[in-house]
Amino acid sequence: MMADLDAEAVVIGAGPTGAAVAWRLATRGVRTIVVDRGGWFDPGSVGRDAPDWELRRATALHSNPNVRRAAEDYPVDDAESPIRPMVANGIGGTSTHWSAHVPRFRPEDFRIRTLDGVGDDWPIAYEDLEPWYTLNEARMGTAALPGDPASPPHGGDAMTLPTLGAAGRRFAAVFDRLGWHWWPVDLVVGRGARDPGAPQCSHIGPCDIGCVSRQRAGADVAYMRDAVAAGARVVPHARVERLEHDTSGRVTTAVCRTDAGTIRIRGDRFVLAANGMGTPRLLLLSASGRFPDGLANQSGLVGRNLMLHPYARVDGLFEARMGAWVSGEKAGIISFQFYATDPGRGFVRGLKLQLVGGPTPVALSLGAVTGERLAWGAGHHADFERRFDRTAGFTVCAEDLADPENRILLSDRLADADGLPAPKWIYRLSQNSRRALDFGMERAAEVLETAGAGAIFRTPLRAEAGFHIMGTARMGDDPETSVADGWGRCHDVPNLWIADASLFVTAAAINPTATAQALALRAADRMMAMR
Repeated sequence: MMADLDAEAVVIGAGPTGAAVAWRLATRGVRTIVVDRGGWFDPGSVGRDAPDWELRRATALHSNPNVRRAAEDYPVDDAESPIRPMVANGIGGTSTHWSAHVPRFRPEDFRIRTLDGVGDDWPIAYEDLEPWYTLNEARMGTAALPGDPASPPHGGDAMTLPTLGAAGRRFAAVFDRLGWHWWPVDLVVGRGARDPGAPQCSHIGPCDIGCVSRQRAGADVAYMRDAVAAGARVVPHARVERLEHDTSGRVTTAVCRTDAGTIRIRGDRFVLAANGMGTPRLLLLSASGRFPDGLANQSGLVGRNLMLHPYARVDGLFEARMGAWVSGEKAGIISFQFYATDPGRGFVRGLKLQLVGGPTPVALSLGAVTGERLAWGAGHHADFERRFDRTAGFTVCAEDLADPENRILLSDRLADADGLPAPKWIYRLSQNSRRALDFGMERAAEVLETAGAGAIFRTPLRAEAGFHIMGTARMGDDPETSVADGWGRCHDVPNLWIADASLFVTAAAINPTATAQALALRAADRMMAMR
């Protein structure tokens, strides 16, 4: 049996935001404990060079926990959602699996009610987050090309981006020909990229779990290692089953299950950083006589307003090779040409186009993109050579609008290994998002055809797209219409903070990690000011 523990700050979740909070608190002398369902990630154990890599990536290393079924995962009841969860537990969280794209939200993303009459404005503005965006980029080791006309000024001290590659240059020229915006992505390459002795890129193919260069790009490397060096204690492989509170409503204890038994972790302040699904689940699991509908849920909004990033994909088949599979790290390009509202399009807000490469070898052989399996037997290799690296495509990511009926609640039919209810997704794709995706698919096809694609293949909605989970414990000034205040502090529970994308009021149409991390660092500094 492990002994019970106590700390000044207890952080639940060691992903990109939890690791950032732990580092900020520990390096300022706060006794900090970090709890996570998983453990430290060893990228060398993945075996990307092994012959069965693609098989394991589709099973034991899958991004969907319902497929992966690792010991640290819990099941997700997604029967009432067309989009599946794509998350990971462990030190570093999903940043050990990601493609490391870390754009900032745009200033307009924080005030869509004011600008477009939809959704709600955030209780904070872009300028309130800007210092913590900058701090996070320095810690993570972000590479960016300054000067993007579609984003606020930033990246002046960023590291050098990798090449766009042959495919990137080809499509950049097409965007120029069409007169449309494009820019290289903001990409985490890790602070170690300045060190000649650090791991350098040597893989062939897209950035993915276990990639050599991505070993330096996760929050485990950027934040958690230094947090531990500063005195933070990590409790891995511990499942927080509930938070207990005293008669005043302040949280006193995180009750955790481990393979060795139950431990109780007491603290003065508690920070939830369990992602947009794990955070509302734990709040709902922590219902009590004082909080019968879930901890910090007097507004009734815990779990509601679930926002995802629904996306479609359009691929083109080309006669010549694209060069996307040449060894070396690629930056990739995105287009924000259709990011802002245009009333003539028939939907509000907008979308992002992002260039993606073609399928992996096994997926190609099994008919990915075209739906046609390659011939087996003597002619297989020749058939493969005629198709491999001859496809490229664009994802179309629409901005999801908050809907209280899209939500996360506790399942009445699935439970985790400890017998606790699994989270349940209820999600319906809105007509606004559907129209945005359809419009974006037409624009993506236009780019591919202009680039010379001989055939176009459309995927109207990707099921495996639940990697950005937002809005399920939103921030706001009014306790009746929000769960936490503009700093992430829960209205109903004064020593409980939320530091992940659950706080988001709007989803934008771009990756949320940098914004969530900036919120987490800002919350940590607020906690220090109130200490």
